[in-house]
Amino acid sequence: MTRDHYVSEHQRYAKRLAELEERSRQAHEKAQQKQVKRPIGKKLPRLRHHHYRKNGERVFKLVMLFGLILLLMLYIISPLSKLHSVDVAGNKELSTESIERAVKVYPGRFIWGVYFNRQRLCKEARVTQPRIASAKIKITGPQSMKITVKENPLVGTAKLGNQEYAVLGDGHLQKTTMKSTGIDYRQFSGHRADLELVARQIGKLKPAIRAGISAVVYQPTKQMPDRIILYMRDGNTVLANKETVGEKMAYYPGIAANMKKNGVVDLQVGAFSYDYGSKDK
Repeated sequence: MTRDHYVSEHQRYAKRLAELEERSRQAHEKAQQKQVKRPIGKKLPRLRHHHYRKNGERVFKLVMLFGLILLLMLYIISPLSKLHSVDVAGNKELSTESIERAVKVYPGRFIWGVYFNRQRLCKEARVTQPRIASAKIKITGPQSMKITVKENPLVGTAKLGNQEYAVLGDGHLQKTTMKSTGIDYRQFSGHRADLELVARQIGKLKPAIRAGISAVVYQPTKQMPDRIILYMRDGNTVLANKETVGEKMAYYPGIAANMKKNGVVDLQVGAFSYDYGSKDK
């Protein structure tokens, strides 16, 4: 075999081998491309569906949120949020109508306007109507509320100068035009602070003891500058100290029960009694 023939055969073999390698490479690339494209092609519809579902959920949540806010706003300004009934509890002397006017809570008002301002309304009510010691407001239904009050007891009336005052158990004096009821406070003109002090002391008494007092007279002396005199409805007279009468009068029922005749009960220093005429007052 000649050299030229050998070289020619070798070249054909090399060329054939290169063609086979190129075909093998192309086939391998096609196979890889099919493997890559096939899963992505299958996943694309599922990815689109997942994105659509997530976006739909977000839109639905936003619509629901704004829908609820809109419904709440419509309810707040609609007649459905107006008070239909107001229940008042705790009042003994004050009327339901007077408490509603003082607290400014009555049928027809918007319930949420009242609720969000309830603390201010209760505070203003105590100023408007001093006989309200405290007030609480709470919602009891979609169109109903309850006002619970604690009253300052009315412990009598007093005249200072030309003005009549209702005397309250917390020492507050409220201008009034009503006739004297309960305890009549006398000789306190020019001594308003002393009257307020005595009123707070009388306000401490149990209602049964307080109901037995007809009048309280401010009558200080040089020896007893804080003296007041209580005239009792049972016929007795009590000498007391304006600063301690609230505590000392707790002993009065027991002392009065042991008295054989009407007389004087002295609570200024100790606690003792004597019949009228048996000792100078």
